[in-house]
Amino acid sequence: MSSVSISFVKWMIPLAIVWGVSYPLTKLVSYYSSPMLISFVRILVGFIFFYALARGLSVGVKQFINGLLNFVGLLTFLNLGVYLSPNPGLIAVMIYTQPIFIVIIEAFLGSKVKMGEVIGVILGVLGITISAFFAFNIGLLVGLLGGLVWAGGTVYYRRFLVNEDLRKLNAFMSLSSLPVMALITPIGFYFNISLYGIALLLILALLAQVGGFYFWFNAVKDLGSIRAGAGSLLVPVFAYIFSYIFFGQIPTVLEIVGSVVTLVGVYITMVSS
Repeated sequence: MSSVSISFVKWMIPLAIVWGVSYPLTKLVSYYSSPMLISFVRILVGFIFFYALARGLSVGVKQFINGLLNFVGLLTFLNLGVYLSPNPGLIAVMIYTQPIFIVIIEAFLGSKVKMGEVIGVILGVLGITISAFFAFNIGLLVGLLGGLVWAGGTVYYRRFLVNEDLRKLNAFMSLSSLPVMALITPIGFYFNISLYGIALLLILALLAQVGGFYFWFNAVKDLGSIRAGAGSLLVPVFAYIFSYIFFGQIPTVLEIVGSVVTLVGVYITMVSS
């Protein structure tokens, strides 16, 4: 097994499972908490966990910028898209157009982009977006902006912070992002007090923010931004699976076709040389 395959299994498969289950879990949590509140709690729990683990912070301007892109920017556009869209699930789909933006940004910055990676990413994004454009609305545009911001954050991390201690980096990015998130938390605010709802919110934060971003930054470090971006396209596929397990939602024909196209695109990207 090649080093790329080992890194893929080590980081991307756990990531796909953790972030895949987070979408139906977010739907459950949203019955009790507003989208912006969910984001704030996710970042807060992430800070507490990573700071306790690292006993320190990776402080700097570059770290702050990375937090604005990967935490504040991504979660703000994601949740604002959910707030504006009649179909929040499609916002998550739009977020995963991120890999195509990575290819564009890397090419613009002068990186050598292999043809196999380009073809694989295009196929993967096409698979994810097959069903989305049949219900286009303003919220989806916001989701696309989220994909662009996340792509920028991924490339920025890969170029400037890849050798930082991930625990200390995540702790500082979370801490520096909290004041910004606090300012926008009142948007569409609601919170229904329930022990069950609070428990679900904490579980979501641990899975999506702590586990998810730990796997994600390690994947970017080992695989590079383009391959990690392509691998992340597995997340919506797992989201379909867990949505069926949680809610009995059977994927539509378009979702099944899109998932197959996505897997083909991911495979082509991973094996390209």
